[in-house]
Amino acid sequence: MNAASVVTFLTHYHGATIYLVVAGLVIAESGFVVGFFVPGEIAVVLGGVLANEHRVNLIVMLAVANAAAIAAFFVGYAVGFSVGPWLLARRPLRANPAVERTRQLLARRGGPAVLVGRFVAVVRAIVPALAGLSDIPFRTFVPYNIVGGVAWATLYTLVGYAVGKSYKHLLSTIGLWSYVVVGVVVVALVVNHLRLRRRHRQQVPGQPASGPPATPPG
Repeated sequence: MNAASVVTFLTHYHGATIYLVVAGLVIAESGFVVGFFVPGEIAVVLGGVLANEHRVNLIVMLAVANAAAIAAFFVGYAVGFSVGPWLLARRPLRANPAVERTRQLLARRGGPAVLVGRFVAVVRAIVPALAGLSDIPFRTFVPYNIVGGVAWATLYTLVGYAVGKSYKHLLSTIGLWSYVVVGVVVVALVVNHLRLRRRHRQQVPGQPASGPPATPPG
């Protein structure tokens, strides 16, 4: 389902149908890791647009969007938490040091990542499941999820309400910048990986990376 099909579908309905579709798309995007196909962000913006056109009530739409955004991350966390151990027990993830380092990093600093990841398309789809997989304590996950969910849903609903019928240009701009951010992150990770790999190759196996070689005894 792309942006055009969502626009076409929602603009033909009023009231409860719009609320259900917006909530369903938001929950499916992050709750079930299908954000590559389900435009939850676009649905929230269109919810605000349709509130501007008096097809739905703005206050109710804000409540629906907020509840769906928070619930989606809770569902995604549960999916990652329950399925994660099964995945880690199988190749190529089993005993993979990179996976373990990532889990430990998220366990230490995962809260801010949950909050920031909410605002990046595609990343938003996998953040909650990765949080559950990475052993981020639920008590840490909860406040970041709630704050991020409220901020994200409220912001994009009100943006949609403010722009009204100019939403087509807004949606294209949001989509473009989201992919730009993702692209920059991917490039940075690849460059860092190549740098570390080159450094590793330059080291002599069994010898420290720096300092004089050890003098043999006697």
